[in-house]
Amino acid sequence: MANDYYTRQGSYTKGTLARGDVVKSDYDALVTAFDLAQKNIKRAIKLPDEGSPQTDFLFTENAATRATKAIGFDALGALELQAGVGSWEGTWATSTAYTLRDVVVDGAAGANTDNLYICIVAHTSGTWSTDLAAAKWELMVNVADARDWARKTDGIVDSTDYSSKAYAIGGTGVTDTAGKGASKEWATETSGTVDGTLYSSKEYAVGTQASTGGSAKDYAVKVNGGVSGATSDHSSKAWAVGGTGVTDTASKGASKEWAVETSGNVDGTSFSAKEYAQGTQASTGGSAKDYAQKTNGGVSGATSDHSSKAWSVGGTGVTTTASKGASKEWATTTGGYVDTAEYSAKEYAVGTTVAAGSAKDWAMQASGTVDGSSYSAKYNADASATSATASASSATASASSATASASSATASASSATAAAASYDAFDDRYLGSKSSDPTVDNDGNTLLDGALYWNTTNNVLMVYDLGGTTWNRTTPTSTDQGHINTVSGIAANVTTVAGISSDVTAVAGKATEIGLLGVSGVITDMGILGTADVVSDMNTLASATTVTNMNLLGTAAVVTDMGILGTADVVTDMNVLAVADVVTDMNTLGTGANVTAMDTVSTDIANVNTTATNIAGVNSFAERYRVVSADPTTSLDEGDLAYNTTANALKYYDGSAWNAITSDTDVKVGVTSNDTTPGYLGAKLAAGTGISLSTLNPSGNEQIQITSSADAGGTAVAMAIALGG
Repeated sequence: MANDYYTRQGSYTKGTLARGDVVKSDYDALVTAFDLAQKNIKRAIKLPDEGSPQTDFLFTENAATRATKAIGFDALGALELQAGVGSWEGTWATSTAYTLRDVVVDGAAGANTDNLYICIVAHTSGTWSTDLAAAKWELMVNVADARDWARKTDGIVDSTDYSSKAYAIGGTGVTDTAGKGASKEWATETSGTVDGTLYSSKEYAVGTQASTGGSAKDYAVKVNGGVSGATSDHSSKAWAVGGTGVTDTASKGASKEWAVETSGNVDGTSFSAKEYAQGTQASTGGSAKDYAQKTNGGVSGATSDHSSKAWSVGGTGVTTTASKGASKEWATTTGGYVDTAEYSAKEYAVGTTVAAGSAKDWAMQASGTVDGSSYSAKYNADASATSATASASSATASASSATASASSATASASSATAAAASYDAFDDRYLGSKSSDPTVDNDGNTLLDGALYWNTTNNVLMVYDLGGTTWNRTTPTSTDQGHINTVSGIAANVTTVAGISSDVTAVAGKATEIGLLGVSGVITDMGILGTADVVSDMNTLASATTVTNMNLLGTAAVVTDMGILGTADVVTDMNVLAVADVVTDMNTLGTGANVTAMDTVSTDIANVNTTATNIAGVNSFAERYRVVSADPTTSLDEGDLAYNTTANALKYYDGSAWNAITSDTDVKVGVTSNDTTPGYLGAKLAAGTGISLSTLNPSGNEQIQITSSADAGGTAVAMAIALGG
């Protein structure tokens, strides 16, 4: 047996045994089938038990016939197919035959309510009220109530609420009523509140009622005072372009004023961005434009300070002014002071005005003293060379000059002292190669301003700033290089610099001198020690034989012995010295120059001993520092120095290449009239503290815009840029 509810699991034959598990499966399947049938029966439409016999109901109509029909009951309660809800008959009329489920509207012939009714008893109509009372009609749709709920505006509909129209456009009990209000009122009412408390959308949007706290329109465009209902606040337009209570008002001011106002302050205290950028109001403390290029006096509002241009190329209050002076003056002025007390780098390098003598004088002056008491390196070198000539021709002359020999030790010692002092000064200035910043010089003494050493960790030459007690790089760091790259976008300020190109060119043309002679102490010492003659003289003095002889002559016992040489007994002894070999030796010692040298040695033997102690350093000086026409290619050590006479540049060797030394971190920039290499300028310049750089036209006619700003202390930043090939 199989049906929708049950399928038999086993096969059963009379007189045979049935397997228990198969019987159980069939039993379980039957239980499941009964449960499903019971579930479907409970969901079916059922008629009450009205006694026997129960009648089966069977619809014989096919699908086409059943279409649009409904299942209903006939007059006897039997199921039948019926024609839907009913037939629309229009307005009710008397003397009309109506069938079951006909639908009419109650019009003028009846009670005129416009309600819809459905016929529930077939009949021929008579009087509407009579037929209705006889239950021949049943109310289907109460149109009157629907109409009231839709459009009644003169009060409530059913003692509890109001119509859609009343809530839409207003009506008694809704308009201007607490807790209510019509949609139209909430949208457009501007004469007052809608519900006694709140206002309409239009009022909040464009109204002027004070109690709203201000409409959207007031907050947007009102400029003749504070926002209505919020007089302490103002509209967006007032804050943007100005208005009563904002313009020229303490602690306020419009955006436009803060941007472009130049006739005075904005809020009674502070000034606009334009004023701070290019204005001349004294109270600002100086505009960016003034700090960049004003040269006819102090910066407006800060007369004790001056612009970057004034500090760079000169201006009133900077040029030839005590404790001041422009960068150009400090670099190139000759024939007088820069700041009424000190001279320029060029004057100290090659000038003739410095009372203490220029580096050139100390290096090359051939006759006379440099500073009234001391001689140049060349003069001392020539004197030392002269002192190396042959001695006097006779022993008698040697004997008679013995006393002079004793006194001449002083002169010799002076020469040695000068050499030792020169080496010590150089050794104090250039400390050699080190892995980290030293805190004292090679003698354990305090570091000098301008001292140099080669940092083997970073492969860079470092210079010491005594004022700041810091070691500074002589080449840009990667960060500084990044700043250089940033410069590539500047326009206006570079245009300004281009306007003073002749001055910049003058400074750039002296870049070599500035780089070599930027520190006065180094200039003096290097000038003395940098000539080949001085190097040669120090090598001569440092030879083992000369050192030994000078050590012998300088002792107190030898001096005493030479004093005794004048006695008769000594004369006799000196006759012994007259033999040919001794005479030859004494002739060598008897020259005036050697006598003078020995006189110096006798009094300054300590300096001679110092030279002997540092003989290795003296001997290595020629290897550390060379003056050549081309960069050396042999005997190279990291930290070596060489002055290239062809390039007119002092260079250092970093272990793999020779690099020029400059006086600061400024980088010369090659500029063409139509440079098409993007970022060329940006890769060549660096910005220091308080300077920002940007590139304009990076793909052609590249320009650099330089912006100077005050530091944390409020001090403007002076700025100078050197441009060159």
